[in-house]
Amino acid sequence: MPIRNKLDPSGGVAFLGPAGTYSHAAAQHWFGEVAPWQPVADIVDVFAAVETRSAAWGVVPVENSSEGSVTVTLDAFASSQAQICAEHLLRIHHCLLLSPGSSPTDIATIVSHQQSLGQCRHYLQTNFVGVDCIPVSSNAEAARIAANTPGVAAIAGRTAAQLYGLQVLADSIEDSQDNTTRFLLLCPHCTTKASGRDRTSLLVSAPNEPGTLFHALEPFYRHGVSLTKLETRPSRKGAWSYAFYVDFDGHVDDNNIKATLKALQHLKLDVKWLGSYPQAVVV
Repeated sequence: MPIRNKLDPSGGVAFLGPAGTYSHAAAQHWFGEVAPWQPVADIVDVFAAVETRSAAWGVVPVENSSEGSVTVTLDAFASSQAQICAEHLLRIHHCLLLSPGSSPTDIATIVSHQQSLGQCRHYLQTNFVGVDCIPVSSNAEAARIAANTPGVAAIAGRTAAQLYGLQVLADSIEDSQDNTTRFLLLCPHCTTKASGRDRTSLLVSAPNEPGTLFHALEPFYRHGVSLTKLETRPSRKGAWSYAFYVDFDGHVDDNNIKATLKALQHLKLDVKWLGSYPQAVVV
């Protein structure tokens, strides 16, 4: 359920830059092609921009169907007050890009975001044995580097190729043709109303004691709540202390979700509500 055309981008939209990243493409889903974009150098900077109100909105990747969770995004929720107001599922098609006039035999190094290198692992191992693959901050940054550095190719999208004047040597090089990344739209405070097909996200911190996870999950079963994601992350509150990032079907205003949250509070767990928002569909 896209909410494009219902959002005012005038306060600024932060995303992992530079222009031409997949985060930029996800942002355009909500705000169109023209908006007061605020490309930043790191995902944590997106959270900071929203939390300090230097941007009204922020767009961050949270998980990929091939490579799993974007852990820097999950970890950022622990210290940030930014909340989730929407999600978007974006099909990701990677290209191998090189500066005009260069040939594949010129390639000594391939650069891209770490997740993208992983999503093209089989292609790279098959076609570029012995070539260094170096992670950089984003796909578009990889394209910018390739445009200015002889012998360097980039893995990025066609938009980045156009923006940075690169030739496309190979298209759709991702290992899985269903390669999809889930993006979250951040805002200072989530006020998204229930749509009837929603998702809620929580961060639950619990002591390292026997049975903690069992007791934390039991209320979801008891109240008929379907979990869609459960990820364990270090809480950084002490050695071997963990937090659980949880996604589940439903809205915070639904009766069974209210009952579940009340039960978690009775267990004296540290529960942080990150937002309730309409579930996305692949487009």
